[in-house]
Amino acid sequence: MRPSRFLLTAVALASPLAGCISYNDSCQPLVADPEAVVGYLGEDVQLDKPYTRHANNALGQLVADAFMHAEDGSARPAKLGIVNGGSLRAEGLCYTRMSLKKGPLTDGVLHEVILFENLVVTVDLTEDELVRMLEASVASLYGAGQSITSPSGAFLQVSEGTKVRVDCERPAGSRVVALEVDGATVALPPRQDASIRYRVAMPSFLLEGGDGYGAVFGNAGQDPNRNPVQARKLGGTDANIASAYMREKYPTTVQALTVHPRVEFVNCALPAGPSGG
Repeated sequence: MRPSRFLLTAVALASPLAGCISYNDSCQPLVADPEAVVGYLGEDVQLDKPYTRHANNALGQLVADAFMHAEDGSARPAKLGIVNGGSLRAEGLCYTRMSLKKGPLTDGVLHEVILFENLVVTVDLTEDELVRMLEASVASLYGAGQSITSPSGAFLQVSEGTKVRVDCERPAGSRVVALEVDGATVALPPRQDASIRYRVAMPSFLLEGGDGYGAVFGNAGQDPNRNPVQARKLGGTDANIASAYMREKYPTTVQALTVHPRVEFVNCALPAGPSGG
């Protein structure tokens, strides 16, 4: 994560000019035209932690899709995009938003929800690493009947073409019971063959070990044999890439963003409401 915005905020608040008139104040817009509409939501999107860290989430899926397509046209495009649920924030720099309403989404709001300006990196993972990554994603999910009190930000939203079935009655490390990536079935348990690779796009925060993923990725981000590539367009940052993808894919109320059941939860607690699946 990049801490620059928060460091600037601290400087501003310590100065005599603290408040929204200060140049570096946290309430300054994060983009040149914060009121520009980047696309349309086809349903309300919940931002409270149970909905971003313990359920399929439309905005999280948008970000994962945008990451997967960030290197389209290259010699080695990604087959899977992931983003940790902890990257989606209800607490923006100026406002707390527990939900985004159906209808137009502005660039300013999108950049406040996707707040940290992580770089997007695409890298090759082995099948074993892929499965261990997804096991880490669901290890802390609550079982059916439990209250979702403190969901882990490590839970991954996944891109189109990927389906994960997780059984919360099973012990952590063996909860993923079915998996497809890019429409193809992945062996479970994974094959211990290092030549089988999956091209995955993710925030640099995760590849560098954030949210506990260091145990999965190790030094993959620095290994030239894994072909790590930083996204080259739009400064390579998550919010900019997501914004551009939203403009392209969801430009009207007819072509509006909705959630899809990419992670199937079996024997797991789910947040209440229509977006809790």
